[in-house]
Amino acid sequence: MIERNYYCLVAGLPDLVADEKKLSFTSVQFREMIREDLHPADFALAKLFFLPFDHINLLNLLFSKNEEWDERGNFSREDFEQVADRKSFELADLWAFPSYMVDFINQYYGEEGVEHYFAGDMLLTAGYFNYLTGNKNRFVRDIATSNRNIGNIMNALNGRKYEVAFEKNLIGEDSITAALAKSRARDFGLSTEVEDIEALIQIFETDNLLDREFKLDVFKWNKLDEMTFFNYFTIERVLAFLLKLFIVERWFQLDKEKGQQMFNKILKDIESDFQFPDEFTLAYGKKK
Repeated sequence: MIERNYYCLVAGLPDLVADEKKLSFTSVQFREMIREDLHPADFALAKLFFLPFDHINLLNLLFSKNEEWDERGNFSREDFEQVADRKSFELADLWAFPSYMVDFINQYYGEEGVEHYFAGDMLLTAGYFNYLTGNKNRFVRDIATSNRNIGNIMNALNGRKYEVAFEKNLIGEDSITAALAKSRARDFGLSTEVEDIEALIQIFETDNLLDREFKLDVFKWNKLDEMTFFNYFTIERVLAFLLKLFIVERWFQLDKEKGQQMFNKILKDIESDFQFPDEFTLAYGKKK
């Protein structure tokens, strides 16, 4: 696979969030910026990470939730109105939608149907992770696998703590989900398969739910750093920045103080991480 480098884009990332008093650059604005800067194949990778917002918009439309339209989705309201009811669905051109989303819409209007919003969310999420883990890009596959495992582990820990059935809510069919569903060991017998299982258990044991969520996002943030440690100017570095931007946006909505902490962290990270490596300095001269 051809590896493209985006020297100017990555070097310019620190300028994206210069105002520490508020989040001055959003993921929607970032998407519009990179639309012109990235190769079409790489931009398609970036769009993959906006798809969960399309899930929200689609489900809100199908289940008549009067929620505000999330502009972070890739598809417009007009795109989804093609499938807003059975009559329009039968005439809809679904070629632009990812395959798992088409499968979901077909199921929704098929004999099986989709019982409720939560069931729809589960189906779309499962389809989404399966879609990403089949991608040719290793970073996309790895981050999808990591996030799926994290979600499943937290789901299993919660189910075990409150003695509620959780097995049907696990996503994917592999050795990890099998262990989560059957094992009674503290770590579900996953210490050799999931190297961070103990860290995730300790995060789950945090009593305050907001603090727990914050620690979990810090964990994901650090995982992004690990996964892109040797990626200087490639699409992987851009994708990691995008995913961090999503985390910052989330915390500005949930908790202003913690959002500020995440904002400061992204500033610190981009100041230290997006430095030109020695080999680039030798080949192209010092960064100005």
